[in-house]
Amino acid sequence: MKALVAGFLTIDTILLPIRTITSIGGPPSYAGLICSRFGLDVFALTRIGLDFPDDQLVWLARNGINLRAIDKSSKKTTRFRIEANGAGRNLYLLSRCDDLSLDQLPDTKFDASLISPIAQEISPELLKAIADHSDFTFLDPQGFVRTFDSSGQVSTTSLKETGVLTSVDALKMDRDEAYAITGKTEAKEALTKLSSMGVRRALVTQGGEMCYILEGKKIYGVHVPKVKIVDSTGAGDILGGTLVASYLRSRDFLWSACFGIAASSLSLNMIALSKIDLPISVDEQARRLYSLAAPVASV
Repeated sequence: MKALVAGFLTIDTILLPIRTITSIGGPPSYAGLICSRFGLDVFALTRIGLDFPDDQLVWLARNGINLRAIDKSSKKTTRFRIEANGAGRNLYLLSRCDDLSLDQLPDTKFDASLISPIAQEISPELLKAIADHSDFTFLDPQGFVRTFDSSGQVSTTSLKETGVLTSVDALKMDRDEAYAITGKTEAKEALTKLSSMGVRRALVTQGGEMCYILEGKKIYGVHVPKVKIVDSTGAGDILGGTLVASYLRSRDFLWSACFGIAASSLSLNMIALSKIDLPISVDEQARRLYSLAAPVASV
């Protein structure tokens, strides 16, 4: 089965209390590698500069993520500085590559696409074109609701292109993103608003608090496992990648969301790309979450 992952590849400087590391990142790394580990044939739709390390290109290719000449730019690779701040983090955009473009989109049909802009690099037109090439389209809208100040610090702003929501089959948001998209501070109210806008499947994560999942006409509550947080970088992409890979096999969105939540939670005690090596306990944890998931509202 074929999966497309769209979004910037990055070079991240991650400042942790214990040490500072530099690692490649971005959705094609975390989500793309996870999808490849689950046996999917992964296509990356991204941009990198000539400064992207050759050894990392080789490593990505060996692990199922092949980049093309059309993905390269004369601009520098997108870079972030990520500062751990307790359970949260502060992000700073240090450099930004070219936007992704329609001429990069392969002329093929995908079983699934995971669209995850991180710095406004995907236009609504490109998103729709990707969705038109995909049987199942999953959106992480973070890049559509991010703004950057003069120092590059990332903050959340309201969604201006609401039409992107009805072009996809499912989406994932954290609490701030849900508010930016719907204007609702409470997760169940945000999902109810999304349902009225035509969205059929979605989830709102709330850190270590309960996650809420919209599936059709019902909203489910899922208790998130309590874990020690070492590094949250890429955890959302782990959730998205495992959810998409699971959904292609099961066609059960609630189960797939529980699997993604379990994988993301258990990855939090791992640093950077070590997260793609999921522990064998993920399946057991996902089954426990799925068995305990309960409807909490109807829409």
